[in-house]
Order: sequence, then C-alpha cells, then structure tokens
Amino acid sequence: MNIFEESMNLLKSKVKIRQLTSDLHAEDLQRIVDRVEAIYIEKLEEEKARQEELEAKEAALSEIKGKLKELGLSVSDLDGISPSEKPKQKRKYKEREKFTFMYETPEGEQRSWHGATVGRKPADFTEYLGRTGKNIKDCIVS
Repeated sequence: MNIFEESMNLLKSKVKIRQLTSDLHAEDLQRIVDRVEAIYIEKLEEEKARQEELEAKEAALSEIKGKLKELGLSVSDLDGISPSEKPKQKRKYKEREKFTFMYETPEGEQRSWHGATVGRKPADFTEYLGRTGKNIKDCIVS
C-alpha cells in the first residue's frame, strides 16, 4: 500500500483521527480543520465551475443543433465541408528494376536468383559475393 492509501485509511476513521490528534492542543487541531475546510471549499468551487462550463457547452450544442434543424442539415453534412483538410496522398514507391543473377554455391552448384540490386538477397548469394569479391552487378545474366 502506498502512503496516499495509508493516509486515506487513517483519515476515513474518526477513531484513528482521534488517536493521531490525541497529543495536539485544541488550537493546533483548529488550524488543521481550517486548512482542510479551505481545501474543501476550493474543491467545491472547482466542481461548480466545471459543472457551469459543461452546462454552457450543452446549451451551445443544443443551440447549434436547433440551427441545423432549421436549415435542414444534419451533423453528418458537416463532415464533407472542411476545406482546410486535404485527403492524404499515398506515397508512391519507385518500382525497382529486377534482374536475374547467376552464382555458384560452395558445393559447386549453379543457381539463379531473380531480384533487385538493392534490398535483401539470399544468404548463399551474399556469401558468394563475399567469397569471390565480385560486385552484385557482375552476376547479372539478363
């Protein structure tokens, strides 16, 4: 349990509060009560302001809905109006030119592979290039 939960458990019980404050003078206890009351009043004012803001938003929304109804429009009609938003264009990828490559495995077997000069290559083809010291373009057949 964290310190906040422990504090809340202590402050929820009148008996535990009485035990905690048994050594305090009445004046010290009154200062604590005044501070807690001030915090309580602040919380109430915050909730009241939040509630008033919510009511103002609801009133504005109902007014806008009424105007839309008068004009014979619906909320879905507003979706296609926003000119500032342009539809996103898909990124166009350049089609890579592909070739057929011939290479030899360590066992002496001839193999061919069809692909581009960039990107992933078969492991045995990469090993062949390293072993022979050839450039990838040297292996192009067609």
